[in-house]
Amino acid sequence: MNSVVRYSAINTKIRALEGKMLTDKQYRELMECKSYREAILYLKNETSYAEAFKGYDTEKINRGFLEFILKRNYINGFAKLSNYLVGDYKKFLKIFLMRFEIEDLKVIIRGKYIGKSTEKIREHLIYKGRLNYVDYEKIIDAKSVEDVVQRLKSTPYYNHLSPVVPYVKAEGLFRVEMALDFAYFSSVRKFVDKISKEDRAEIKKTIGIEADLLNIQWIFRGKIYYNLPPEILFNYTIYDGYKLKSSDIKELCYVKDQEQFYEVLNKFKYRDIFIRGKDEYLMEKNVIAYLKGIFQKSKRENKLNISFLLSYIKLVIIEVRNIISIVENKRYNIEKQEAIKYVSITY
Repeated sequence: MNSVVRYSAINTKIRALEGKMLTDKQYRELMECKSYREAILYLKNETSYAEAFKGYDTEKINRGFLEFILKRNYINGFAKLSNYLVGDYKKFLKIFLMRFEIEDLKVIIRGKYIGKSTEKIREHLIYKGRLNYVDYEKIIDAKSVEDVVQRLKSTPYYNHLSPVVPYVKAEGLFRVEMALDFAYFSSVRKFVDKISKEDRAEIKKTIGIEADLLNIQWIFRGKIYYNLPPEILFNYTIYDGYKLKSSDIKELCYVKDQEQFYEVLNKFKYRDIFIRGKDEYLMEKNVIAYLKGIFQKSKRENKLNISFLLSYIKLVIIEVRNIISIVENKRYNIEKQEAIKYVSITY
């Protein structure tokens, strides 16, 4: 099947779905809301999220449940996009959407780690459906993190998780969460050669840039907050990045302190994202804003290849994060000008 036939229908469908995303005007109006409750009502009454809120009492929607509603709304749409793909492309979309299943696994594992009830954990799972690799019912009633991992045998995650489980008691879940992220990138890398050459290049670019940025954040946190040895940091980095070579990553892993981290980082393409002395939350915002710019540019090019689909999915994820950030700021009565600092939108 040539690219024109493959992507004409799905790109048309995506353009229709794009019309449901927030406009700049809606972002501004959401930012102008005076309270958390007013922001929730605005989303329900003045945006395309009205359908997603149907059946829910807005008075009872807390931050966690809001995230569930927004993500679940779009994930249902992503699953329907698979109907426009066939063969290896349908399989690839399933792998690409593993990110949502991984987020659910993190919720389950964190819940078991801190002793949350099964029902409380279940309330926050967003991805359960026909594209899963994991049988949620099989793991949701596990008694511990170790038990969850044992029940993940025969899934793409087990071989990545089993070596790090012994470190949970002493170090918490940092390695576990990195291992899950690694499992995603590893799964994409193994499958990507089955895709056409043009699409393979787009996938490697998208995944590679994300890998570069995740590696930098992982090394920063591992070095500054957890004081992990360089060898451990390097072992958990994701290879096959887009701009950063293995030698670049290794150099970052072996820095002595935060000062040297920024000195080394200053040599690389991403230096303007990670600004010395900035709050880590703002660093995260810069990463999201950078990715948003790349995906918007890719979407504007409107090529008949997989880039349009990838960019749409990524931009939707960014929109949900922006909405959550804006509404969360309302909950804590953060002034508008201060709140803008934490959101990757143009205002």
